[in-house]
Amino acid sequence: MILKLKDSNLDLENVREISRHSKIKLEKLREGLKIPIISDSMFHTLFQREECIQFPCKLLSYIVDLSYEELLSCLTFSKTETGKEARGDYEYRSDLVVNIKGTKVIVEMNNNDNPHIRERNISYIMRTREDREEKDEYHQTILVNLNNYCYEKDDKVRRDIALFDQDGNLYTNTLVIVDIYLPNIKKKCYTKGIKALSEMERFLLIGIEQDIKSADQYIGEDIVMEEFLKESERRSYDDSLRESYNKEEALKEQAFREGREEIQLEVLKRMLMEKASIDLIEKYTNMTKEKIEKIAREENLNIDDSLDQSYNKEEALKEQAFREGRTEKEVEVAKKMLEHGECYEKIMMYTSLSEKELEKIKETL
Repeated sequence: MILKLKDSNLDLENVREISRHSKIKLEKLREGLKIPIISDSMFHTLFQREECIQFPCKLLSYIVDLSYEELLSCLTFSKTETGKEARGDYEYRSDLVVNIKGTKVIVEMNNNDNPHIRERNISYIMRTREDREEKDEYHQTILVNLNNYCYEKDDKVRRDIALFDQDGNLYTNTLVIVDIYLPNIKKKCYTKGIKALSEMERFLLIGIEQDIKSADQYIGEDIVMEEFLKESERRSYDDSLRESYNKEEALKEQAFREGREEIQLEVLKRMLMEKASIDLIEKYTNMTKEKIEKIAREENLNIDDSLDQSYNKEEALKEQAFREGRTEKEVEVAKKMLEHGECYEKIMMYTSLSEKELEKIKETL
């Protein structure tokens, strides 16, 4: 439950809806394709290594107000694990954490479009701040989200987020979030062409594009972008990285299947709780009767009531049809007897019709 604020003009209800069909999907590797940075294994390979420091410097030169050359001279890597103070504590791992002149910058490659991921990433900011060496001083922390999703009816590539009050006054300048929506970069390139792209958008497209020839067209005359493509192509042929990528793909495919099965199971549970018939459950879940019974037993759900109800419904339908058949036949008999002048008492002896029903039948003759 979200509590509203009394006497406030803050709208806490209308949270933007994520587009469920926008995600850039990974393809299986084949000739002419490379591993994109939306793969965790490739992102960590290109952005977490000292020998590849030019790539995080290049990315962040588009985000913070420092040149690429300045960043090369002052950017240092920090530990990506936060929140573990004592043995047994849960450890939180960010994709990339760097230090720039006292400011901590966290970069997250977000493939999960679950809204809770936003809250999780905000918690990373807070934990990173708690890990500071000088406990009495809070330095600036910037979170950069590279999101493999976008919002409904929103083509914006980048949104900068800070804490403001309801009058638009900046509350603090030490907490900043930069959201970048990768699918919208691809959409912009498709609808407006390469010339409409910014340098940052071209750099990120080189990283997320799997087709090597397609990625090459975004380089232009930029030497670092050329290195970025060559290194990602070279690393894509590394056996251990390819194995990690294939495992990542297999796990995501398994998670997708399990997600579908979980939804199917939830539908089954709800239908059983609502005493739906087995026929109806089979129709809407594509499960066999045997599988429904097996799952119900495993989940301690009462399948008997549903089976009984299914049986009872079938019996009731048969009985109703039988009664309707008998009634129709009895009406035919009554009509013939009335036509031959038989009295109501005699007709009622041979049928289950009442005197009132016989009067109605007589009116139709």
